Amino acid sequence: MQLTSFGAVALASPALATSAHAAEPTPQAVTDLFLKSIVHIDVKSMEALNAYLRPARTFPGQGDFINVAEMQEVDRDYPKDLAATFLENVRLSDADKQALEPAAVQLFANVRDSQKRITCTLGKPQNVTEGVHPAMVAVNVPFNCLAPNPPEKIVAFLQRAGAAQWNLQQYREQVQALAKGFETAPLTQAWEGELPLAAEKKKKPLVWQNNFPRESIDVTPLQY
Repeated sequence: MQLTSFGAVALASPALATSAHAAEPTPQAVTDLFLKSIVHIDVKSMEALNAYLRPARTFPGQGDFINVAEMQEVDRDYPKDLAATFLENVRLSDADKQALEPAAVQLFANVRDSQKRITCTLGKPQNVTEGVHPAMVAVNVPFNCLAPNPPEKIVAFLQRAGAAQWNLQQYREQVQALAKGFETAPLTQAWEGELPLAAEKKKKPLVWQNNFPRESIDVTPLQY
């Protein structure tokens, strides 16, 4: 089974906000925007990231980097959409799946909320030269995060449930217990990574970009 996280690309990052009038916001400030946008799905951050990237998006037909309204809709629909995928993998009758749906929706609401509790710190940008076009400057910005550590992840839960052959009441009790586990999970799960950023040397101030940030910022292994 494969569950896909519906979520994210975009925060009014304090680091960037305080440097709004500076010549060149730091790669750390931009990385902070990307992280908070993708992980926390914060509207102000999406708007700030759009405003920051807008000068570099000059190709015909290019709009803002993030469709904020669409991302808000995806965020709102996440619990119901993921609950539907979850229920497809539950060994119950259609009627029982329908009865289990409210508990499943609450589970994925808690999964989504747990994602928004992740806290991150940023390291020093590391210069990158290999494979970089001469007209570009590139860095990797390391990040170290603490994420909620649930008692069980979603795929493992479904595997255990399938082996156990639960009935509706057992499923409901177990799903509710897992939802509570995500709600109260301590921030003890380590998550480390780095975000590649690149900017055109000739354009001043530099605009640090990453067109595919979710390849580097993927929270699904923390939950699934």
